[in-house]
Amino acid sequence: MRKYISILFIVTYLLSCESKTKHTDHSDNDSLYYTCSMDPQVMEKKPGKCPICKMELTPVKISNSIGIKLSEQQEKLANIKTLRVGYDYIDSKIYATGVVKENENNIIFINARMDGRIDKLNFKTKGAFIRKGDIIYKIYSEMLASTQSELINANKKLQGNPNDVSMRAIMDAAIKKLELWGVSKIQIEKIKIQKKPSIPFPIESPSTGYINNVNITEGAIVMEGNPLIELTNYKTLWVDAEFYSTEIIKIRKGSLVDVKIEGTQDSMIKGKVIEVLPQVSSGSAVTIVRILVVPDSLNARPGMQANIYWHHSNEKTLMVPSNAVLRDSKGTIVWVKKGGIYESKIVHIGEISGDRASIHHGLNEGDTVVISGSYLLQSENILKKGGSHMEGHNMSTM
Repeated sequence: MRKYISILFIVTYLLSCESKTKHTDHSDNDSLYYTCSMDPQVMEKKPGKCPICKMELTPVKISNSIGIKLSEQQEKLANIKTLRVGYDYIDSKIYATGVVKENENNIIFINARMDGRIDKLNFKTKGAFIRKGDIIYKIYSEMLASTQSELINANKKLQGNPNDVSMRAIMDAAIKKLELWGVSKIQIEKIKIQKKPSIPFPIESPSTGYINNVNITEGAIVMEGNPLIELTNYKTLWVDAEFYSTEIIKIRKGSLVDVKIEGTQDSMIKGKVIEVLPQVSSGSAVTIVRILVVPDSLNARPGMQANIYWHHSNEKTLMVPSNAVLRDSKGTIVWVKKGGIYESKIVHIGEISGDRASIHHGLNEGDTVVISGSYLLQSENILKKGGSHMEGHNMSTM
């Protein structure tokens, strides 16, 4: 603050010197006041000492005209820098946290395809990994044993008489039954050349995944359609992210976000919003947004924490550096340079992203705004006007 006051004093002194040399040229719109370099809020109509610090007051010419005119030397002392206003995109970035959830669309249910008894269960532990083709259990089934016998006998007779139509029909019917019961084509080819049925018969897993639940035990009698094992895979996962209600106005189904799953080697991965869930609690300040992700790492699991970064590009808008904008309880202004005169403009700002702010009203493309030295201009303006920076502005246009 002392630095700004010192610079202000120098600028004020130069202005006062200029006023002395042109004292005889005062117009009716100009007045002479006396102020203190240490306490610029002091404004007296006659020479004397500052009532606060007792220093000699300095004469200053106060103009009632709108704007402030500075010489090149004054601009350098005040470190005034400007920039032309133009259109650009503003980026909105929202940060949220979430929890990795199981993608319920990936759940696979392995059900009994036939009546029988589970003689051998190879996978019993929740979380165990099963590959497609692994033998998950062996079952004793009279229907399965009988159908195997039909296939073995029909294939043997067709070896001696390939044109036997009835044997061909029996073999085709047996193959169709076995396929409906979940017997793989490789297993069917092995059955054909066997001398007798496989009892109990090994059942292969139709899918790859991790076990969520095991609903059977060895020795249990099962009926066709009974749920036996529940699998899931983590090729895709859900992330339930918590966004504040005010942040989801522009988030839509299909929006893309960046996701970082903690505890994995994955870098930032792309996620897709698949659903904006209703709030569970009426008193909650957050809304759950469900995001579909395809993790690069194999160790990404439900329950892990995730960080979400949502990036949204708006339409083009007038942009200014955020440090060009001055705010107080009475409004928001930007200082604009026009033909060597600095004027304050009331503006209506929109979104702010990093060091840039969008302007909805108050500026035009090509305007030259002050990006450094605005506070000194504001102080000089208050010194000139002795009041609010809103004075002289037409508020009805805002």
